[in-house]
Amino acid sequence: MSLKQTIIDKANTLSNAEFTYTVSSSFAGLDALNHDCSGLVMDATVLYLEIKNLSFMLKTGKRLAARMYKFYYHALREIAAQTGGHLNCYGAGSFLLIYPKERFEVADVVDIAIKTADLISTGLRETIEQHSHVNFGIGVDKGNILATKALSDGNQEHTIWFGTTIDKAIAISHECTKPYFVGISGTVYQHLDEEHRVATKRILGIKKHVDIWTTVSYQFDNVKKHLYQTNFHKSFEEE
Repeated sequence: MSLKQTIIDKANTLSNAEFTYTVSSSFAGLDALNHDCSGLVMDATVLYLEIKNLSFMLKTGKRLAARMYKFYYHALREIAAQTGGHLNCYGAGSFLLIYPKERFEVADVVDIAIKTADLISTGLRETIEQHSHVNFGIGVDKGNILATKALSDGNQEHTIWFGTTIDKAIAISHECTKPYFVGISGTVYQHLDEEHRVATKRILGIKKHVDIWTTVSYQFDNVKKHLYQTNFHKSFEEE
C-alpha cells in the first residue's frame, strides 16, 4: 500500500469514528486516553507561560536557547509537583500549568501565577542572567478545555490540549512584559475577592490600599477585550 493511500485510509477511519470523551475533575483519566478519537474534558484554570526572547537566543546559539528552556521547564515542573497542577510542554518556549476547577479556586491559581513570576524574575534572575535576560509573560484564563493523546502510552506529557480558554491565555501572555509579567482575563478577575485585588502599601508614610491590577485593552478573535496586568510580587515562601 502506498504512503498516500495509508494516510487517506487512516483519515477515513478517523472521520467515521465517534469521538468519545469523558468529563473529569482530575488528571487520572489522562492515562486511559489512546491516540485515536478519545478525549477528556475538564473545567479548569489555565496558566500559560511563554519565554519571549527564545527566538532571539536562537540567533546566538541553539545550546543557549535549550539551556534557557531547561531553566523554565525544571522550575515549572517543580511548581506543578508542589502545587498539584499538571504541567504540559505546549511548544518550544511555552508551557501550560492546568488546575481543575473542582480542586482549585481561581484565586489560588492567580496566586501561583504571581509567585511563579516572582520566582523567575527575582529568585532565578541571577542564574538566568548569566546567559540572557529574563523575559517572559504569563496569561491566565478559566473555562472548559479538552485533552487528547498524541501517543497511546501512559505518559501524561504526551497529552495535547485544546480550547478557547488556552487561546485566550496565550493572547493575554503576549500582552505581558516586564515588569507586568502576569495578566488575567476579565472572567478570572471577576472571581477574585478584595484580598486578591488590592495590597497595602506605604505612600508618603501612610498605609493605603491600592489596586494591584492595571486594565489593558487587547484584541481576541477580532473583538476588543480587557485584561488585567500586575507587577505585584509574592513569594512561595509567604503564607
